[in-house]
Amino acid sequence: MYLNDNAKCQGFVTLYRLVLLLTVAAARLDDPADRTAFRLWFTYLAEAQYFVEPGNRPREIKDCSSLVRYAFRESFSRRDSAWIARNQLPMVPALPDIQTRSGPLFATPEGLRHFADAKTLMRENCRRIGDTLDRARPGDLLFYEQHDPPNSWHVMVFLGQSQIESDNERYVVYHTGPVNQKAGEIRRLSLEELMRHPQPRWRPVPGNSAFKGVYRWKILEG
Repeated sequence: MYLNDNAKCQGFVTLYRLVLLLTVAAARLDDPADRTAFRLWFTYLAEAQYFVEPGNRPREIKDCSSLVRYAFRESFSRRDSAWIARNQLPMVPALPDIQTRSGPLFATPEGLRHFADAKTLMRENCRRIGDTLDRARPGDLLFYEQHDPPNSWHVMVFLGQSQIESDNERYVVYHTGPVNQKAGEIRRLSLEELMRHPQPRWRPVPGNSAFKGVYRWKILEG
């Protein structure tokens, strides 16, 4: 009886792993139009939070990874009246919807989860494309490991040109996370400002050991 139960358990685990693999595969955006739509919505939603008053932002946005998770999840949402009221964005641009349906789940060592910190986003959900910004495209992510407890891993969103302000600058946006027992803030820097950051450890250059590189979402690999 024990052997039969054990066999059933092993069969269940095998089935679960198969379903997990199929779910992850289904989340890939095979249609180039969907990949473009994701980049547009993901970067817009991340940048828009910079222009939203802190008291009107979603309560979940408290640090760098929560800003990324929010923008990722809401990129797949339908833009109905309830969504517009809930998000309180400065505007709702006429961008194409993503046709591929995907749940707001992230790969983790334990399986698909709603939560993933910056380190897990980098290791399980993205692929490294280089240590310079030469190949960065809107929606790519910049990761850092600063050895600053309690949150040593940090992530920035590479926006490219702004969808909200008309200029020729390229930007990144990120949340600082709590600083000195304060809530922290969302910052948007031009690449020129980032490259001249007063603390060299934040400059995205090959000689900076804290900079882990430019990463791209695996769902964009098709």
